[in-house]
Amino acid sequence: MKQKIILALGLMAAASFSVSAQAQDRCGMGNGKKASGEPIQIGAIVGKTGPEDFSSAARAAEAYFKCVNANGGINGRPVNYTVQDDTWSPEVAAQAGSKLVKDTKVVGMVGSTSFVECGSNNKLYEQEGVAVIAGVGVPRACFYGKNYAPFNQGPRQSTISAAQYIAETFKLKNITCIAPGIPGFGDWVCGGVESWGKANGVNVKQVIFDPGQLDGNAIVLQAQASKPDGIVLGMPRGMMLPILTAAEQQDMGKSIKWGLPTSAYHTEMPKAAGKYWDGKLYVHMELEPLDKDGADTKNWLAVMAKYGNKKDPIDSFSQAGYLAAQVATNTMLGIKGDVDRKAFLTAARGIKNVKTDMLCSQWYFGDGERHQANHNGRVALITGGNFKLQTTSCFQAKDADLADVLAYESKSGVAK
Repeated sequence: MKQKIILALGLMAAASFSVSAQAQDRCGMGNGKKASGEPIQIGAIVGKTGPEDFSSAARAAEAYFKCVNANGGINGRPVNYTVQDDTWSPEVAAQAGSKLVKDTKVVGMVGSTSFVECGSNNKLYEQEGVAVIAGVGVPRACFYGKNYAPFNQGPRQSTISAAQYIAETFKLKNITCIAPGIPGFGDWVCGGVESWGKANGVNVKQVIFDPGQLDGNAIVLQAQASKPDGIVLGMPRGMMLPILTAAEQQDMGKSIKWGLPTSAYHTEMPKAAGKYWDGKLYVHMELEPLDKDGADTKNWLAVMAKYGNKKDPIDSFSQAGYLAAQVATNTMLGIKGDVDRKAFLTAARGIKNVKTDMLCSQWYFGDGERHQANHNGRVALITGGNFKLQTTSCFQAKDADLADVLAYESKSGVAK
């Protein structure tokens, strides 16, 4: 997909915490003056080195903060953004968290994305009073932390939504959910699809594989044994490709409908999947289209073009990292007095009704015990080397686990 960068005009209303894009590639105060005061320390932890590179959100956040620093910083103070790689190791993630919180003394965490760091550090963040405006939450723990609020829906919601869409659209009755056996991930994701299936008359079988020994042929054969009319792949994009290659060899795209979560919504996915899968892969989108005609989307692309790296992914996770950095910036600009850890946490818990053209609904941090503000999305079909929207409106995953989130929203009014 070729991205066209269109310059947008507008002013950012920092005090209201709304997400509103600056003209062109400007951010934060938007005054074009380089910040030179005492740095504000902000951190992030990502799973960059390992089975998959999960640093897209932090790369976008880094680009945004560079833009902020070139436009006045936080009332003159630049943001010093430190990103740690947890190498997909819980122990390394815990060490990284301790280093950022206790040694670097970060004011807050912004743009994190990891399979292991939430479970390793949630208690630390609560004990030390650190607010985390994350880019992308992956395992269950990322959505069950009092101080941890991601911008994405999460793999469980996205995979359920993918299954929900293909089942309802094509009247499917037997779906196989495939996911890696990572603690707090595979069983949580496919367990969600199975729970949805039981409530909606769809038989769901699970295939959980060892991510350290990904054998596409073996996984496909195991999936075939359950004779599905639909298959969903609850996993990172890189893990999907060997499975899709093996399924292509068995011509499994001919009679079986395929649903993928938002990790597949990436500009390189149509080409990576190959011509065989053209018109056969339905991809759930946790955020809005990458080329949407919206002020924030245009600003994101402009910021990535000027302050990012040419190799930075243009995907849903990048969108989430951009939004995390933008909302964090707005929050810091709205703080009266010193921007310290306590002030940032207090201000973060007051974030509500965030509007942006990059999300289907309003986002919030709030003061709830857990955070899953994003739970509405769309579906696109990979066709003609691109993504074509299949839904005219956003829809919510039919997941019973959202009951407490919806009740909190209704009671507190954080997402009108």
